[in-house]
Amino acid sequence: MVDTTYNSIVPYIFPVGERCMVSFLAANRLEKQLLDFYPRLHVSYVFEFRVEDGKEQVDLAMAIIEKEDLQFFKNYYNSHNYKKIGTWFNNCIALLDSPQTIKSFWIEADLDGKEQHQIPSLFISPKQKNIPFTEMTHFFEVLNLQSLDKKNKDILKQCIDAFEDNQYIEHFGIMHSRGNTKTTRMYIRGFDRDSLLVFLDRIGWTGNRELLQKQFEGIYMVSYISVVIEFNDVLLPTIGLEFHLKKGIEYNDAFLYKLKTSGFCSQDRATAIKDILCSEKIKSGNYTYKRSLSHFKITLGREEKAEPKVYIQLIPNYLGIMGF
Repeated sequence: MVDTTYNSIVPYIFPVGERCMVSFLAANRLEKQLLDFYPRLHVSYVFEFRVEDGKEQVDLAMAIIEKEDLQFFKNYYNSHNYKKIGTWFNNCIALLDSPQTIKSFWIEADLDGKEQHQIPSLFISPKQKNIPFTEMTHFFEVLNLQSLDKKNKDILKQCIDAFEDNQYIEHFGIMHSRGNTKTTRMYIRGFDRDSLLVFLDRIGWTGNRELLQKQFEGIYMVSYISVVIEFNDVLLPTIGLEFHLKKGIEYNDAFLYKLKTSGFCSQDRATAIKDILCSEKIKSGNYTYKRSLSHFKITLGREEKAEPKVYIQLIPNYLGIMGF
């Protein structure tokens, strides 16, 4: 049984006033999305904001941890006549029941007004670090809704074979929401700048190395990074660097200062971002969530430019159940 009571959590995500991060139109679309996928106690959210001034799109991802949540989404899509997606979630339920150890599934949708007409993107976070190639292929085929072709398998194997001992796939998925241009993504952990460059040489990455190395300048405030590799029939030149910061407001401030001095955003924009990085408990209906920074990300794309984003997470606060 899903609680259909709804108290908006949007005001708690977006600061109100002259430094508002997004337009009312974007906020209304987000509110509609949350009405469709009402928060369950064990579902956590990550909101993706663009850092650059004037960029107002916000995307939403949800972490699905429990079997009943997968069942909820399967029933939701079946009831909206998206049988293919319902089958997809049914396969995920079977995967969760299998001997493989899954930490969580992530479902992601671009909030651009077309949510009802798109297959969402789906990701898996495994518990284990070292996953055999055959098992990894099976995971991808469940996410892909079809078998992987030889080109995809070859790229996947090439990446896995290029890992050193401390490098592993943190999570991975298929970007179905891109339609005919869908891609496969892998989020890899265990790199510093030098080991990342070695890895990219091994897999034949063709992106902008000079621009990539520039992003590593002055990142003393970073605890670790995750690197996002993307491919379809070929390995793409795009790459994402996820910067997970050390704990402390001073490190948040330092990274925002780096973004501002790098020309990514104005002082007003940096202040608006700082406003939503502050940890806060949020009440929505009968549920309580904790808001905090997840990470920053800088994506290097095909247009020889860097695009920064900030990710804010809402995590269920189970102590809230007991009145704390």
